[in-house]
Amino acid sequence: MRYLAWLIICAAGFAQEFRGTLLGRVTDPSGAVVPGVSITAIQLETNVSTNTRTNEEGIYRIPFLPPGDYRVVVEHPGFKRIERTRVRVSVASEVSLDFTLEVAAAAETLTVTAEAPLLNTASAELGQVVPSAYFDKLPVSLTRNAINRVMLSAVVTGDTGTYTSNAQSSFSVAGGGSTRGNNEVMVDGIPNTIARSSGIIVFVPTLDAIEEMKVHVTLFDAAYGHSNAGAVNITTKGGTNELRGTIYDYKRWRALNANSWSNNRLGLPRPPVNYNQFGLLASGPLYLPRLYDGRNRTFFSFSFETDRDARDLSRQARVPTELERKGDFSQTINRLGTGLLQIYDPLTTTGTGSSAQRTPFPGARIPASRLNPTGAAVAQAYPLPNQSVPTQIGRYNWAATGIYEVIQRQVSLRADHVLSQRQRMFGRISRLTRNQQADEFFRGVRAFPAEGTSDLGVDRRFFYSVALDDTVTFSPTMVASFRYGFSNRYAPRSNPGVLPDPSALSLPSIILQNQTIKGWPIFELGENFATLGSTAAVDRFYTHTGLATLYKFLGKHSLKFGVDYRLNRWNNRDPGSSAAGSFSFNSTFTQSNPFVRTAADTSGTSLASLLLGIPASGSLGYNSPLSVQNHYFAGFVQEEWRALPRLTLTLGLRWEFETPYTERYNRVTYGFDFDAPSPVKVPGLDLRGGVLFAGVDGNPRREGNLDTNNFGPRFGFALSLDRRTVIRGGYGLFYAAQAYQTSFVGAIATFNATTPYVGTIDNGATPYTTLANPFPNGLRQPEGNAKRLAARYGDSLTVYNQYRVNPYNQQWQLSIQRELPGLLLAEAAYMGMLSLKQLESFNLNEKPDRYLALGAAENDRVPNPFYGLFDPTSSLGAGTTIPQGRLWPRYPQYTSLTLEGNNTGKAIYHSLQLRLDKRFSHGFTFLWSYAFSKLIDNNTTSIVNERHYRCVSEYDVRHVMRLGANYELPFGPGRAWGSSLRGVWGRLVEGWTLSAWVNGRSGYPLSISHANGRPIRLRNAAKSGPVRERLGDRVDPATKRVLNPYFDIDAFAPLPNQYTVPPEPPYFDELRSPRSIGRNLALYKDVKIRERFRLQIRAEATNFTNSPSWGSPGTNMSNQATFGVIQSGGGGRSMQMGARLTY
Repeated sequence: MRYLAWLIICAAGFAQEFRGTLLGRVTDPSGAVVPGVSITAIQLETNVSTNTRTNEEGIYRIPFLPPGDYRVVVEHPGFKRIERTRVRVSVASEVSLDFTLEVAAAAETLTVTAEAPLLNTASAELGQVVPSAYFDKLPVSLTRNAINRVMLSAVVTGDTGTYTSNAQSSFSVAGGGSTRGNNEVMVDGIPNTIARSSGIIVFVPTLDAIEEMKVHVTLFDAAYGHSNAGAVNITTKGGTNELRGTIYDYKRWRALNANSWSNNRLGLPRPPVNYNQFGLLASGPLYLPRLYDGRNRTFFSFSFETDRDARDLSRQARVPTELERKGDFSQTINRLGTGLLQIYDPLTTTGTGSSAQRTPFPGARIPASRLNPTGAAVAQAYPLPNQSVPTQIGRYNWAATGIYEVIQRQVSLRADHVLSQRQRMFGRISRLTRNQQADEFFRGVRAFPAEGTSDLGVDRRFFYSVALDDTVTFSPTMVASFRYGFSNRYAPRSNPGVLPDPSALSLPSIILQNQTIKGWPIFELGENFATLGSTAAVDRFYTHTGLATLYKFLGKHSLKFGVDYRLNRWNNRDPGSSAAGSFSFNSTFTQSNPFVRTAADTSGTSLASLLLGIPASGSLGYNSPLSVQNHYFAGFVQEEWRALPRLTLTLGLRWEFETPYTERYNRVTYGFDFDAPSPVKVPGLDLRGGVLFAGVDGNPRREGNLDTNNFGPRFGFALSLDRRTVIRGGYGLFYAAQAYQTSFVGAIATFNATTPYVGTIDNGATPYTTLANPFPNGLRQPEGNAKRLAARYGDSLTVYNQYRVNPYNQQWQLSIQRELPGLLLAEAAYMGMLSLKQLESFNLNEKPDRYLALGAAENDRVPNPFYGLFDPTSSLGAGTTIPQGRLWPRYPQYTSLTLEGNNTGKAIYHSLQLRLDKRFSHGFTFLWSYAFSKLIDNNTTSIVNERHYRCVSEYDVRHVMRLGANYELPFGPGRAWGSSLRGVWGRLVEGWTLSAWVNGRSGYPLSISHANGRPIRLRNAAKSGPVRERLGDRVDPATKRVLNPYFDIDAFAPLPNQYTVPPEPPYFDELRSPRSIGRNLALYKDVKIRERFRLQIRAEATNFTNSPSWGSPGTNMSNQATFGVIQSGGGGRSMQMGARLTY
């Protein structure tokens, strides 16, 4: 007992159970309860038994049963012995089995072959168990990523993962209502996600190594927490009493695939993709000849898998033409397509405000003497155009097909051991490695093409996962489980190929001598130009977890107690995007008026600014390493009360406490003092506010205050109306994990040394400096916390709100299940979720609306009150004059002040969910699910005009439908067709199964943007008709106007200028991206070779109809070349062949 007390108090922490429970009531023929009845559950494949007895209410409960098939034996003197076979216990589920004893005249045994119950009569939660019939047979995706099977539930939204290790931010259990990536993913009861904002999954077992998986849509058990109220539970296979093995190989190659719509449109060939997946699984009893026979006692399971995946990297972008590289824009069409482009000289600005004007370069040609060597060298790095399209700003004129190759290997070993009838243990250790290498489109320079995935380069990842469990039965009424887990991710990233020599760009010595990584600076142009540059990083995350859970059974009540602890650590060495330098360019310095940019103004381009060597912004920086950690504690109590034979009630309470992050050397901020007098006295200004650093001046070492008031009540009920109908409902309050709510953006702001490039000190009228001397005032050095409140004066600041608390969700559901003839289960459910105190980011220096009427007057120059007081390398300390608008915000000492972690976000979610589950019979099984839902939120970045942000969420998916089905074709001996066939023909036609997967959803809401702000909606912009007729691929040759846009592009009018408050919400309910329907098909044949050898050959195809999955249309109204135009059509049909041998 001292061991038990120590573990509960000290360690143990993750109470989210992955095993199943067998429970029920035993009565005699008169209906009276029978206490003291022996109940034994024997796992069929291991012969391991678990025994308990009914209590004084005739109730029994056997928790912590590994998923699998069991034989349940019921024994009591004077009554027949009952054996119920093939009882299926699923992952994280409760199976209710009631028994009625019969009086025995002699020793008799009553044997009943059981079907797993269809109805869930013991739990109030909504969820979907993914059985093996669907798990390894449905063609959900060719990559065979187990996480993709969560899509069997229609309330899971998002996209499927590509690889075994994949960020789970791409999907959202429970349909949204809160932050994506905040769903718990567990493997063998151990949390399996990295504690950061994207919730990266550490380890996903191979399909053949998984016993079962469950998607938790609602969680009304207080044992579950640290989640949005949704979770995914995976349990791996253990060994059995028989030696078993599986070996498989899957292959995909170019000849089997159809080309994508996008490639066909661009005239590109099918990419040379290749995919090969090889793996094996071996399991059985541990047997050492003459030393140890582990049958019925010790078991092992070993899995290995390697993937080699060469994937399509077809991309398109805007690149400079031969003339444009020389500064000649005389043949370039402007962004609106209304005429030729005009380029203006930034050194000729006269006038101010709306009357300002520049002199154009004659003939739109920049003189060779004005070309900056660095800018010209960067322009030469781009490939030449290869598309026969008009030379227009913003229009793609280059496309290429390539590959990026991922090589991934994983190995996992699990051991189970029965110490005694009362104690069982298991352990698992898993390792996964991944190496990604991308094509070097631009000679080794890291490229972020405007069309397609970004962040491509050398990406190596190393994952480790450990799980240990000890289950002890102290008595028939008391059972405990203790668990420890460890998850680790190590990920170094760098450029593709060898880093290019930065000296080839004629960069000044101040950059070459102070780069943290040696490579090209990042050059970002916009206007669909590909971004070039060098970057590298390495980080490591790991989590220690543990568990102590204690069951106590008292009469009709079952009590469960537990504690929860987790230690998260993150070590990061990310030099940052400006480690080699970073420069952004736009059209401001080459447009006709630097102060006013109207919708009709088509002058200027970022490429011309690059050639002149005049960035709009930039920086060169050093990022400090970071080593942070936080702790998570929780305790819970859960009661299950079988109030009536047909009514089960559950009531629980969970308390959660998660500390803010601390950093080993206090390189973090505690928060922000909103009203502290400034230590820097500026004449004429009453400056207030400043940074509060952790660990100094009496401030705590952590980022923010402690939030200890996180109590989450849970309630649920299950009422059986009759043997075939059950009504279930529940309510729960869930606190989001703080670890997933922060991305550490403000952790080390002043411990870095980032020197901003000051492009202008007269608000864009003329350039302050060029790439020839980008940092004339020198470079900054890390200042740490030395300046205290005055830190970051003169520059932007991002800091966390120390008063933030954990966001929470209130979730409820009411559902009805009905068992129909033909082993068919029908379910209808209503589920709602209210999300409160969601975290948002605000710029506290957003100008109030009263200043909007002054318009461009904000750019009028006034004497700079900060000159000589702030660091001369800062944005506000560099010049003697300053735009007067800089002095209007509440905190004028900062160029911008972003406050993260404001508990102002809200969301409301409602859904109707329908499900049909056909249990396997007559060779056929299917699972159909549908969700009709709506998600509204008010997530905003504005503190001035928040009212304009409440609208349908960007993650709202109104309709989702999924269908998975397996059908054993009725051909061959003993079947409906070909029953008389024998010999070779009989073997040839028998054993075929057809498997289908259909995944359909409606589109996501669209957000329309413009350079002046969100435009005005004049009318409903949605258009009907086939998408193929609304691609935007037809253009009037005279006016360059898009003739067939996806939506009505004339339904929007731009704001007159950037000083008008946008009256429209960010997203429109009626205007959505194209719907998506995936249709996958598989055909496989099972061949019996010998008594214990079976071979399966398999052919499967995703998108077997070869239908484009249309991307979203262009939504930037300022770019008329792509506004309302669909540029991508998803991948074409992909086929895969495979073989699988089992023993």
